[in-house]
Amino acid sequence: MKISASLVCVALAVLCFAQMALCDVYLITGGGSNNRLDENTRERRNANRLFDSQNNNRGGVNVQNKVYYAGEKVLLEWTNQHACGPNHKTHCELIFQYACEDWIRDGVVTTRVPEDDADNLVYGVHENLASYQECKTRPRNKGLFTASQNLNGNSAQFTRQNPAGTRRGLECPEERDYYPYWHKTIWRDIVVFTDQTERCEYYQQESQNVKGKGICVNGTSVTAKHAAAGIFNEEDRLPQFPTRAACELNGNHFTEEGAFNIPPPECLEAPWSRDNHLGNGLHGEMNNYTWTVPNHLHEKCALRLRYNITTGDYKAWDGADAQQNDAQGQKLGLTEKYGYEAKFANNPQVDPFGMGFTLQLAINTAQFGRTFQDRSHRFAIREAPVGAPIHALTVRGKRGNIVQTFPSVEYDFAPTNMHVPRNHYIHMQWSGSNTNPNNNDGNGRAGTDRSNVVQCAENSRKFVYPEPRAKSGLLNSTDVVDLAAAIIEARLDPNSFGQHRGDMAELDDAGTYFSRLFKAVNEGEYNYMSTRNNDFSNRQQKATILVEDGDDDDLSGGQIAGIVLGVLGALVVALFVGVAVRMYLFKRSKNNGEDLEGYMAPAEADANVFSPLH
Repeated sequence: MKISASLVCVALAVLCFAQMALCDVYLITGGGSNNRLDENTRERRNANRLFDSQNNNRGGVNVQNKVYYAGEKVLLEWTNQHACGPNHKTHCELIFQYACEDWIRDGVVTTRVPEDDADNLVYGVHENLASYQECKTRPRNKGLFTASQNLNGNSAQFTRQNPAGTRRGLECPEERDYYPYWHKTIWRDIVVFTDQTERCEYYQQESQNVKGKGICVNGTSVTAKHAAAGIFNEEDRLPQFPTRAACELNGNHFTEEGAFNIPPPECLEAPWSRDNHLGNGLHGEMNNYTWTVPNHLHEKCALRLRYNITTGDYKAWDGADAQQNDAQGQKLGLTEKYGYEAKFANNPQVDPFGMGFTLQLAINTAQFGRTFQDRSHRFAIREAPVGAPIHALTVRGKRGNIVQTFPSVEYDFAPTNMHVPRNHYIHMQWSGSNTNPNNNDGNGRAGTDRSNVVQCAENSRKFVYPEPRAKSGLLNSTDVVDLAAAIIEARLDPNSFGQHRGDMAELDDAGTYFSRLFKAVNEGEYNYMSTRNNDFSNRQQKATILVEDGDDDDLSGGQIAGIVLGVLGALVVALFVGVAVRMYLFKRSKNNGEDLEGYMAPAEADANVFSPLH
């Protein structure tokens, strides 16, 4: 589940992450922004706002700030445009990461943060200014394969995919393009999907979750002991010496820092998807992963998904490095491989038939291979308010028909088919926008997202009318999952859900955000819908919750610990009582000269009773 002694070796190892073909990736369930922020146009306004996605301008949702609880099970769904998983067309990786930092923010404008005003809260920020300035100072890894690209500089700001060093937010281009990266980052690894699972051990060993990254520290102002202990100031860092050899040659100290000291990422075979397609994977379901939210309590976090796809024409992982860099594209040995002149250069013309008839290939060496990414809007991680496990239920998609929302999707619940053990909790949560394009299809006030949950009549997804409140059975009688009733109550009580009267027939005056925990107490299948968005001949927003009998495996860590402590406590009490009885009887026998055998069991019986403590 998964660098090397030198930068050249590192280059060989990470090239799978950098050699890719044209494609997009979108975090559909999980709040993928695609650099969008509260915009009323179908195309995003600024592709450089926070990060370099290289995706279509129409992707992403306007707003999706949420609160997750530590230990909560959260479904993450995505689409990637070209094939991944077990197939004969591509090599690929998908990497989920998250970061929580005090400076992370969405901002309120779509303008890219200026370097000379980076602390201004109106601008969105994920990475901070210090890390970007270090990126501009740190020499780039010159062991990497850059093909025929002419990089405009020698710092980590310039890569084969970004030879001009264009700035997107405060993201370091070299860190963006390569994984695992060989310097410290803010990103914690969640899971790595790969079509070559033999690399899993490598990914896990090199993850910053478990491994510190090298840093050169000024040898004049910092002792070797203090450098090894991490006791130095920011100004003592010397990013211009990225290797141990270069650092120590100049009289400085090379040390490691930045390991998060958390478990390594999970590493799994990438799920299958077909190429030229932004849709479901196998079995008609969107490719997905269930993330258990870590106990990393913080109000300012973000998710990151990177997608990497590699051509098979040359061995990107272990056969291409700086020795093959060549403006003419001859050094990769493709001519020898294919038996005709084959240059790895932009738009080369080849004569595979040997008849003087050439064909031009659509090749851009800055994009063979290529890294794409999406990131979420800001979210918070908070302490769970209940002791039982929590399962997230949310709304994916945005307002519009299938053409208007693409490459996102129309409204739907996620998960659409949810299995929850009895007495676990469901965290219903969604976040909408008031600034969708006004001409996008939908119900209720133009430009707005709203959702609600009402059980379907006859408890069947074939029906469009709701079940009467008295017959809704998912929850107990005091906690019914009839949120239409909750909205009616909200009109009467301005303190309920933050609402204050208004038009609720189509939820126009309901808030854009909803979050509430419900306990699943009654076993059974429950089918529900959104009355606003379920529009039979245009779209459906219906889903199913199956509440099942739970087992011990579904107990939370706290519950299991409580049971263990309870059992041990009972045994200790029993032992204490047993000893007290023995002492009492012994004392009595001494006083009265009685035989103890009439008052206590044989010694071997005691050993059997208390054997768990031996």
